[in-house]
Amino acid sequence: MMKSRWIRWNETAVLHLDYANFKQDIEGLRAEVLEADAEILREPKGTVLVLIDLRDTVASAAVVSMFKESSAITTPHIRRHALIGVTGMKRYLADKVARLAGRPMRLFVTEQEALDWLVKGEPPSEHADVIGVQLQG
Repeated sequence: MMKSRWIRWNETAVLHLDYANFKQDIEGLRAEVLEADAEILREPKGTVLVLIDLRDTVASAAVVSMFKESSAITTPHIRRHALIGVTGMKRYLADKVARLAGRPMRLFVTEQEALDWLVKGEPPSEHADVIGVQLQG
């Protein structure tokens, strides 16, 4: 059964990709990602708002590869990404995935901040919390 789910935030549908607490369970995470990908692919291109929760999930080469594969097929359907639970080495690896996807993603500390940003429709700005782009110096 998929942990990820659709939620409503300020009257807007957001797909909450609940990849939290998989810790070292790569196969469990893989099953969740595959189900979430299928859900995203059912939606029209360029319409899906996504909140990705990576708290307490390991960052490894296998996980990065899994997210690269996922991103390759789901990116056309995604309008905006927001991530929570991405710090340290996970930030570096998430940046690599975002660059390969060709889509900037914003990092947030709290779920509420991420959801507020997703539904407001503001573009990713050139702040330190944006990954997947080269910032102008």
